[in-house]
Amino acid sequence: MNKLKVLLGLSDPVGKLEKERQKELNHPERLALLEYCTSGKGIDVGCGHRKTHENCIGVDILPKGSLGKVGCITGKEIVSDICASGDNLLMFKDQELDFVISRHNLEHYVDVIKTLIEWKRVLRIGGIMAVILPDESSINTIALDPSHRHVFTPESFLRYIELIGDFEVVKVEKVIPNWSFIGVFSKTG
Repeated sequence: MNKLKVLLGLSDPVGKLEKERQKELNHPERLALLEYCTSGKGIDVGCGHRKTHENCIGVDILPKGSLGKVGCITGKEIVSDICASGDNLLMFKDQELDFVISRHNLEHYVDVIKTLIEWKRVLRIGGIMAVILPDESSINTIALDPSHRHVFTPESFLRYIELIGDFEVVKVEKVIPNWSFIGVFSKTG
């Protein structure tokens, strides 16, 4: 039976798929976001081929089942529950969600302010917005991916949050040195 599975390509004799799955589950950026999305109703914006937690509603511009065509999602199956841009979440009412999380997504939007205001709109008061971004103070993030429209440092991202208002800073810190940082904010109004 096992030989038949190998011949048909139905098994993973070297455990490559399991190793990749474990790598995704234990990725420091996923772990940094995990505590903010395990309960309540919320979205993982730009989920791509992996949602941070099964509890998340995956939102992505690519439809579920399609294959990613660029970057780290190339050839990977998209798992979105909702096919939409994260800057237009009209399928959600004002203050409907307990959390909004995203990993390496916000830098792709043309209008960051519009996007953050939309995320704020769908969050209830006390809701959490947790965002992981590439850190421009450590690496040239535009050179990494030409689809990046904006660059962020922890300091510049805090200025965006101040500008849109109604958020209290929970934390802003490095996740992966010389690569990324997390910003976590609680909606106050």
